[in-house]
Amino acid sequence: MNVIPYFIYLLLGAFHEVVFRDRTAIYGVTFNLPILLVLGVALYKSERAAVWFGFLVGLVAAASRPDLTGWYGLVTAVVAGLAFHIRERLNVESRASKMLIVFVGTLVYNLVTAMIEGLDGFGYHLYRLLLPGTLYTVIVAWIFFMFKEGRVTTQKIKAMF
Repeated sequence: MNVIPYFIYLLLGAFHEVVFRDRTAIYGVTFNLPILLVLGVALYKSERAAVWFGFLVGLVAAASRPDLTGWYGLVTAVVAGLAFHIRERLNVESRASKMLIVFVGTLVYNLVTAMIEGLDGFGYHLYRLLLPGTLYTVIVAWIFFMFKEGRVTTQKIKAMF
């Protein structure tokens, strides 16, 4: 198993959390790149790689909250394992099934981490931040899958302009 791509994904997630998270926010709603990377690894790699990568991404993503770092690692690893097993039982050749896995995985991650943090006004946070953040993540995933499947290429973009 080559670890260099996973290390680059980990750095990309950390870089997004530190530098670009605020710049990609739309009215306070941000997409969750670390969980998107974890779900992408769970969709395309082995179970062991997905779970360990999920655990490490959880540790890195929660570096700003040292008291909850272990919980974030555990939740992210569990979401990666669940996504892998769902992938094994579903037909993930269609883009819709991949989008469903990303939506459910991101929503579960957002809900569980919100419960762990013990946010006051959970209903408000659910309506104002968690659901829109999940939809924002799904839109970014849809763009990624369009490029990955070859539906959008640089040639097609150049042909439009």
